[in-house]
Amino acid sequence: MTVRAPAGPTDVGRRRRLARLGGPTGIVSGIAIDHRDSLRVTLTERGVGSLTDAQLRDLKLGLARGLAPAATTIMIDAEFGGQALAAGVVPATVAIVMPLEAQGYEDEGDDRVTSLLPDLSPADALRWGADACKLLVPYRADLATADHQDAVIVATVEACHDVGLPLVVEPVVFRLAGESVSDFAAAYEALVLEAVGRIAPLGADLLKLPFPVRDLVEAGEPAATAACAAMAAACHGTPWVLLGAGADTDIFVEQIRIAGRAGASGFLAGRGIWGPALSADLDAVERAASGSALDAFRRCREMAERYARPLPGSRAR
Repeated sequence: MTVRAPAGPTDVGRRRRLARLGGPTGIVSGIAIDHRDSLRVTLTERGVGSLTDAQLRDLKLGLARGLAPAATTIMIDAEFGGQALAAGVVPATVAIVMPLEAQGYEDEGDDRVTSLLPDLSPADALRWGADACKLLVPYRADLATADHQDAVIVATVEACHDVGLPLVVEPVVFRLAGESVSDFAAAYEALVLEAVGRIAPLGADLLKLPFPVRDLVEAGEPAATAACAAMAAACHGTPWVLLGAGADTDIFVEQIRIAGRAGASGFLAGRGIWGPALSADLDAVERAASGSALDAFRRCREMAERYARPLPGSRAR
């Protein structure tokens, strides 16, 4: 008979904090507003133009005020989201996840590697009141850079666990400079499964994963269901949630349903929910966040609570 060593206080705290991400049902219904580079890209795409740092802070304040109370978790950065945390618009019942990756993850090129924020460590995130940290990793298992990304993940897992924080890892596969759109689309599912299979054993507490088919309508539900089942198997028991990737709400709620049936523990979504609310008129942003964006988020949460699997350690299990 094997006698397991008792868990230390940081392990106990880490498990409890992970369970907080799912709220009372154990299902993660998370709103992500930790975007920095990608927020500026989205603002440009939507014709809003460039905003000052102060305006970005006010914008995130409005988004958080409108959406955080309906969530179990909010993913928010210190740089532009710290004002929302300081203002107290995130209820104490809502878990906080803070990103550790530096900006630059939207850069083009084949040699994309993750670097960490120089001024926000896991210990700093804990002082902000974070319940978990997040690490976004551009990832191609077929490139030599995958070894570097693996090492970054392992080191970040250790740093987070040392202070009792769980780590959420978000692998994002990307198209190579010389790869056609059609070739990337054909390889997409395999690339996602390879990434998940390599990353899952590295110690992350939760994986934030893309829907494993590029086009749900084109692929069809049976193929998407099989792909989600394969992705769940590649997680090797590590819990996972679905990321939004900017998907339209009608599509995303169906993705949540299919992923939930395959074992996902919910979702963490961002610009697909609040993207249409973006405006240079910050009052309009807050009105939309508490109106149409909130309606979209609630649709996602209802679907997740119907089909998703509770996180390990949650009371709902």
